[in-house]
Amino acid sequence: MFKALALFACVAYANTNADDTTGIFGDAEQWKTGFVTVDKFEDDIFYWMFESRSEPSTDPLVLWLTGGPGCASEVALFYENGPYQFNEDSTLKSNPYSWNQVSNLLYVDQPIGTGFSKGGLHDARSETEVAEDMAQMLRGFVEQNPEFAGRDFYITGESYAGHYVPAISHYLAFTATDVNLNLKGIAIGNGLTDPYEQYPAYAKFSYENGLISKKWDDVMIGGMKACQGLIYESQHQESKKLDVAALEFCQILADSVIGNPLHPKFNVYDIREPCDTPPLCYDFSQSDAFLNREDVQTTLGVTGRKWVECDTLVHTYLLGDWMTNLMPQVAEILDQTQIEVLVYSGDKDWICNWRGGEAWTAATKWSSKQEFNDAEYEKWSVNGTDAGEMRQYGNLHFLRIYEAGHMVPMDQPENALEMVKRFIANDWSLTEEQPSLDIIQ
Repeated sequence: MFKALALFACVAYANTNADDTTGIFGDAEQWKTGFVTVDKFEDDIFYWMFESRSEPSTDPLVLWLTGGPGCASEVALFYENGPYQFNEDSTLKSNPYSWNQVSNLLYVDQPIGTGFSKGGLHDARSETEVAEDMAQMLRGFVEQNPEFAGRDFYITGESYAGHYVPAISHYLAFTATDVNLNLKGIAIGNGLTDPYEQYPAYAKFSYENGLISKKWDDVMIGGMKACQGLIYESQHQESKKLDVAALEFCQILADSVIGNPLHPKFNVYDIREPCDTPPLCYDFSQSDAFLNREDVQTTLGVTGRKWVECDTLVHTYLLGDWMTNLMPQVAEILDQTQIEVLVYSGDKDWICNWRGGEAWTAATKWSSKQEFNDAEYEKWSVNGTDAGEMRQYGNLHFLRIYEAGHMVPMDQPENALEMVKRFIANDWSLTEEQPSLDIIQ
């Protein structure tokens, strides 16, 4: 069946920066956009690739996936780790800390229905379908861009990409081995990967940060035991109805910390800030207006496609996937491959907090579980300043990043870029005494 599906992996068309006749994007970046058709229904997945500012012919390919589920990767492109940022008048300026300082950077809108990726008859409802679609997309991408065949490859993402990244990387490592990319590492930022381990962390994190009283902490701890029971039942009976029931119960309990989710007491993505524009808490209106402009869409080759930052239908389709545990896939990657696994967490995020990341990495059932848990946290510094702390053993690394919320590259752009630099080099001994990056202003 997989080989039959592969016949439909083809690129519909591609645009490049040479098509920017209006100068909207300037001439500093070399980029390409395109669509890859991924199934017999001719649904397509949109990509936007930026060449490395350093050594595009040899630097690795880094894939970025935004979570949601259903949120477009252009959100990260313009507000986190991409080459462009908005001026107040919605013109573009260069981001000196873009991850294409050290890599060829690939943004993909997925699952189908997200961002500029449109489809009608096929919509992913599980991580298996997400992984199958992305394998076809990457196969088509390499066919269109043969210079990347065999290139070192890294899969990164945040939030619900804590599901996507393990599912896709596991599928590439063990099933779709014909995709001609050399998968070297995966990175999950403030992600949801193992709900059973992560939901109880809401109580611990909330109490430690003064968001709830000791009395309510005790109540939540008891409630989270019931939550874990529902998650366990849903995972072992493989019932989408039970998945949704567990999600509803556990989320109501977690939301007791913030009050009304539509008008939370604080920004759930950064507890230091108020939530001025609920429910996302951030104002992404510039990207919405910009990406729906006719001249921008013509330049990108996406004419007539309505772009929204987060698609509610895609989100709804994957509600039954929410409680899926992706930790076993991570464990197999750790034990059966040489792929590096980085889990990083901004420590001011509530929604996918660092205590949850700490809990699921500690619980991961792999051959070096005990050695990893026995490892002490070590300070992680950037430019002589403590920027976080890391626990690591073998090919598993857990990094707590100080003074960052859910979107680490937005809150700590320099530190996030340094993290990616060290991740690609697979050398966490790098210190501020090492040569610094040449930053393009």
